[in-house]
Amino acid sequence: MADSQDPYAERLRALRAEPSRDVAGDPARLRRVGFTRDEMAGQGAAITATLEVEAPALAALAARIRDRGFDHVAIAGCGDSWFVGMGVRHAYETLTGRPCLAVQALDYATYDHVGTGPGGIVIGLSAGGNTPAVMAALRTARARGALTVGVSNTANSAILTEFDGGLQVHATRRGWPTQSSTAAMALLVKLGLAIAPSSPQQTQIAAALALAPALADATLAQCDGAAAQAARAIADATTVFFAGAGPHYATACFAAAKLRELSPVHAAAFPLEELHHYRLPKAGDALFVVAPDAASRERALDTALVGATEGARVYALLSAPDREIEARVAGTIQVPAAAASLATIVHTPAIHALAYHFAMARDALGLGYPGRRTEVRT
Repeated sequence: MADSQDPYAERLRALRAEPSRDVAGDPARLRRVGFTRDEMAGQGAAITATLEVEAPALAALAARIRDRGFDHVAIAGCGDSWFVGMGVRHAYETLTGRPCLAVQALDYATYDHVGTGPGGIVIGLSAGGNTPAVMAALRTARARGALTVGVSNTANSAILTEFDGGLQVHATRRGWPTQSSTAAMALLVKLGLAIAPSSPQQTQIAAALALAPALADATLAQCDGAAAQAARAIADATTVFFAGAGPHYATACFAAAKLRELSPVHAAAFPLEELHHYRLPKAGDALFVVAPDAASRERALDTALVGATEGARVYALLSAPDREIEARVAGTIQVPAAAASLATIVHTPAIHALAYHFAMARDALGLGYPGRRTEVRT
């Protein structure tokens, strides 16, 4: 408990404003877990509403970008907002043929903005509308001559009104972020389509985006049972790893974030290749390999081989049967097939379901974080 005489007491209190704690049965955490479950079920509707309501603002912004021209795009955020950028990066580069960077907002504002100039389009995401690091990133980019765009769930927030353009995500966030992330990704892909030259890739991605709301909902319905089964099997784990390549690394990042938020455990995401450069995982750990397409399949098989040999409980997120991988994992979560450009939007609902069921399974076992003291709050 912070000392009332401590000059940093108020600062610490603000930093720990999240009311939920790591003890089993914490009511604040479980209440928010319930809200998260409700919101993850509404992702298709949130995507549809966002694209429809923001269509005029998006068209005006896209026209301004086309008139101006650009040589790169940077998408800045913190937490899930950062992962949104990771999730759409492949789509932007496929559509525009120009570099797209998913940047951590504090790092960008402090160190990584030096390559930005008048040819840059810098998009900042803040669900609350005033995240200090994201605001700093956009202000820094604006000072260097880039066109700056704010994206937020919060109407009339500072990030939507202070910069060159603003787009609102029409999704709720009573729980931890679910629909606010998938709807934001869909909105950014729509912007990418609007600023890209005509091409077969543009036509294909536009057609796939039109199906994304239904596919996101289908993913949750299709995967809920398998996610619940996997969650119950690893409910005693205190360390869970996720690994994926390219846009599937973004899905892995969302997965680790949801487990950390909904359940008091350590969860971390690794790029698929990087998992092979460390002594990971250990016996008893849980490992999810996100490998729903052929491009990363061989390295995913390597990961399953090593993980199983080391004694980890390995699961795979797949979009098609794969006998070799399935023979080496404890279970699979089968997701709908999706092009890499939209895979994170379509597949992330599966890991939302996993996180929910994991939180509930741990709580049913009376598990908080081992060694975590019961906190007295003032």
